[in-house]
Amino acid sequence: MWLQHSDDPHFQHRAKLPCFLVISPPKTGSTWLADNLRRHPQLFLPAIKEVKYFSSLYKWLDLDWYADHFVAAAERIAGEASPSYAILPVEQIRAIRSLLPDLKLIFLMRDPVSRAWSHAKHTHRYREAYFEDSRTEHEEVTGSEWEANFSHDWPLTSGDYLGQLRRWSSVFPREQMYVGFYESIGTRPIETLREMFVFLGADPDVDLSSFPIVERILQGQPGELTPSLEEILRRLLYARTAELVEFIGERFGLVPPPEWQRTLTPPNGPLIDPLPEPFHPKAEHAHLRRVLAQEERFPSAYRQIYIGYRGYDIIFYRGQLIASPKAIETDRMLAANGAALPQLISEGICLTAPTLAELKEQVTNRAIDGYEGRLRETTAELQAARTELGNLHAELQAARAEVGNLYDGLRTNRRQTARKLAELSAAVAELQRPSRARLLANRVTHAGRRLITRISSTPR
Repeated sequence: MWLQHSDDPHFQHRAKLPCFLVISPPKTGSTWLADNLRRHPQLFLPAIKEVKYFSSLYKWLDLDWYADHFVAAAERIAGEASPSYAILPVEQIRAIRSLLPDLKLIFLMRDPVSRAWSHAKHTHRYREAYFEDSRTEHEEVTGSEWEANFSHDWPLTSGDYLGQLRRWSSVFPREQMYVGFYESIGTRPIETLREMFVFLGADPDVDLSSFPIVERILQGQPGELTPSLEEILRRLLYARTAELVEFIGERFGLVPPPEWQRTLTPPNGPLIDPLPEPFHPKAEHAHLRRVLAQEERFPSAYRQIYIGYRGYDIIFYRGQLIASPKAIETDRMLAANGAALPQLISEGICLTAPTLAELKEQVTNRAIDGYEGRLRETTAELQAARTELGNLHAELQAARAEVGNLYDGLRTNRRQTARKLAELSAAVAELQRPSRARLLANRVTHAGRRLITRISSTPR
């Protein structure tokens, strides 16, 4: 568990952990509250509203991963809101107190009947609890199905304010708990916020003009509660709510708002006992552990753990830590409630492990294998390139030798051509020079012409 880090001075020195937790159960305004608290300049909440570390993810992830959510808080007062913390067993609440003894807690309650109906519509919309395997539309859900969901241990335990407050207040002192009502968000939102600022140690006079005070965050599914279903819820929740009113009056000095009146009015029919038997501490602890484990398997149980870790995305999905290659789109991998996951895991495309450390080791080994494979491929390619380069070098040498031979032949040819040209020139010159016979003939011709001239000029 996370307590392995609590005695480590090095961890305590460097880690930023929350100063407060919003532990309001589902459908009691925790989303509205978180969105407004994070607007205060002195407060910090992670972008992920429901971290759920202490209720489930501690089984797979270490405290360092949880602390990473609060690094950006710097000097601000850090906190987070996870509705599933409301139903933690006492053993885990004590572990939180050992780790964070000064932790402050915010707990809001909503009229139990209104909360139960809102949660019922939520579980149908997101296919949780009784509706996990349902394929019906909201309008097609029958009264008997709604009734079965009301008695399902997940929504029923989520609305058990009395058990939740008893467990948390048995571990944390009264001064570290702010206990209030969801209805005050609608009737006096500004005063409610400022009270919480004071409780957390932040400036209550901060400018609220940019706060989403009047906005409804995550509006529920449409659909009115019918009188027959309301009567069932009142029969189911009346006794526990009456006991709760007495408890919060004695322990916290609180009186429920008028909106609770319909739940506190005794129903006409016989009461329905919602509690598991026997409900002593040991049975309660086992019961709560079983209920909390259900949330880990819901289709909405998806969380990004590390994105781009050595080429893989590490996620948590329905009770499994999974590492998927970046090339696989998450939406495609998780389509149809993750129907493709078993095959991807069996084929070794996606990896899974019981702890983050083991999964990281698998990813690292896969990355090393990939690096080694690429190194072998690169070495083979380099060797092939070297061989090809050697062949090219030999071809170049042969080409150089052939060029040398051609050059030598060209020089020989040039010499032979020059010699033949010289001989030809000499021959031409010889031809152009008058021969002896021609000279003699010319002399004879000239001598004859002179004789004829003399004979012609002698008087007869």
